[in-house]
Amino acid sequence: MSRPVRLMAAMLALTAGLTACSEQLTQPGQCPELCPGGTPQGQEVILTALTNSDSTFTGYTERASGSLMLIGSGIPTLADTSYGVLKFAARSDSILFRDTLRSYVIDSVRITLLEVAHDTAARNVQLQLYRLPSSLDTTALSYAGISPFFTPANFIASVQLPDTTEADTVHFLLQGASLTNVTLQPSDGGILAIGVAITGNIPTGGRVGNRLSILPPDFLTYVTPNSTPTQVQSIDIAAQFADYVSRQTPVLNPTFLTVGGVPSSRALIRFPWPAKLRDSVTIVRATLELIPTQPTAGLPHDPGTLNVRGLAVDFGAKSPVEPLSLGTLALQANIADTVRVEIATVVQFWQTGLLRPPAVFLSISPEVETFTQAVFGSSRSGSPPRIRLNYLPRFPFSSP
Repeated sequence: MSRPVRLMAAMLALTAGLTACSEQLTQPGQCPELCPGGTPQGQEVILTALTNSDSTFTGYTERASGSLMLIGSGIPTLADTSYGVLKFAARSDSILFRDTLRSYVIDSVRITLLEVAHDTAARNVQLQLYRLPSSLDTTALSYAGISPFFTPANFIASVQLPDTTEADTVHFLLQGASLTNVTLQPSDGGILAIGVAITGNIPTGGRVGNRLSILPPDFLTYVTPNSTPTQVQSIDIAAQFADYVSRQTPVLNPTFLTVGGVPSSRALIRFPWPAKLRDSVTIVRATLELIPTQPTAGLPHDPGTLNVRGLAVDFGAKSPVEPLSLGTLALQANIADTVRVEIATVVQFWQTGLLRPPAVFLSISPEVETFTQAVFGSSRSGSPPRIRLNYLPRFPFSSP
């Protein structure tokens, strides 16, 4: 075949092909010999915690590291009742005025506390102050040792907390006859010690700042120096000690998984991880399911945050967590139903390329600064934690 004839045949074939395609321009493409066949099929698997591989560990954060006092009346976390204890530095009996130390007359006293949160659903919630002995030994505090001082005879003042806001700066202003409630005798050595209680129409509690908070407890005295002329001055005293005592410390049951509390407890849970999930599937959703053995303890309308973190390496109680592997849930008080936390971002770290250990740490934040505490079933109690995993298997490409 001559060259012109071959060129003409090629052009005719091309034209025929274009004409065939132009007839389908408004229709979806159909190319079964090139496109994969099959339909993605989502699947679900339930991973149950490994037997005797889930445990509670306590003592990660001590109460002294927190910036808040947990003061309550009838809160289960605190074994019903807890009191705050404040002890201020000594106040001098003279003040420097016009380059001279002078005695003074007290005009008024203001005690300031930072109330971070309380149950706004409770009514007539009051913070109350009571006088404690100035000689109080803060190194050996106990509930039994200070509770006898919370009587009307030692009452100093109270402030009703607003129902509309959780956080507030609370000022106790004492003047006139009420100043006798905070009068310092020579035997007091200029030291004022105070107990803090909270009450309401129902069992309630509040979180109050201590010495480490952004607004520590403050004892401010307005005085008039004995001088002519004179001028009102102020003496500002910081708290040397601010802590709280509870009726008793709840005993943890090793059969279950306890999270939260003071000192803080965390739970380590290990899971099986089948080989097919390591590199052959796409994880769509992963839900950690925890079954409470009792209603979650805590302050209503002031939830703690349940954190579920993956591990970088499994060293047991001292395992470092993977910082980018996290699932969270606001954990309300009195939850008795199954607690579910989405942890797809945690489980994805268990796949090829990262291969972190298939285990999680549970904790509640802010540690030692929340009333929230939860007790969940374990692999030893008949209601083990489990992960409900939804995934897509590898796409079933068809042969061309």
